Amino acid sequence: MATSAFDIKEVFSLGWEAFKKNALILIILLIISLVAALISAIILTVLNIPSIISFILSTAVNSYFMLSILRASLAASNEETPSWSVLKNGLPLFLKFFIVGIIFMLIPTAARIFPISLVLIIIFVILVFFVVSIFFPAPYILANKPETGIIDAFKISWMITAKNLSAIIPYMFLWAIILAASSIPLGLGLLISVPAFCVSLAYVYKKLDASVFSSAEIEAQPVE
Repeated sequence: MATSAFDIKEVFSLGWEAFKKNALILIILLIISLVAALISAIILTVLNIPSIISFILSTAVNSYFMLSILRASLAASNEETPSWSVLKNGLPLFLKFFIVGIIFMLIPTAARIFPISLVLIIIFVILVFFVVSIFFPAPYILANKPETGIIDAFKISWMITAKNLSAIIPYMFLWAIILAASSIPLGLGLLISVPAFCVSLAYVYKKLDASVFSSAEIEAQPVE
């Protein structure tokens, strides 16, 4: 039986330790993201912006700051200290990240098309869980390698996750429980759990990426 590219306990530990070292900037980035989302939501509501335009604009705001958070998370996972320069995102990278954000946001939005029932809700939640588990690396790939195209980011995501779902699914399930539990006390726990999750996920992405592409490089080397 093939072993997984990462150990769940290890990436939990690595993510937590890296978060603790960079907690201040990671938490502040999340707060900035939440405040920006709140302000944009208030403005869009007051101006009575059509729902489709409101969806696009709010996704753009969320995508911009999420890109900053992921860049900071990747820096932390590289044992670097994230700087405030992560708030400066280049336009080409932001546009690609924004499109990926639209794709991810369309998944839950599509649920409104169907009649509400308990069975459909359960099926939809399971579907979203699997889609996110398979394609979660796409935003990290763009943040880590800005030259990557959108389609390539999703292709690489599939390539590096397909053979590791036996570890990814329980890992994601555990984090879903942690995030849900941390949201109970007025949601304040999310200020810690969300950035810690992002950093831990950065470690998972790096290990998945290394396991596939390092192996490919070794296999491509000529035999002497």
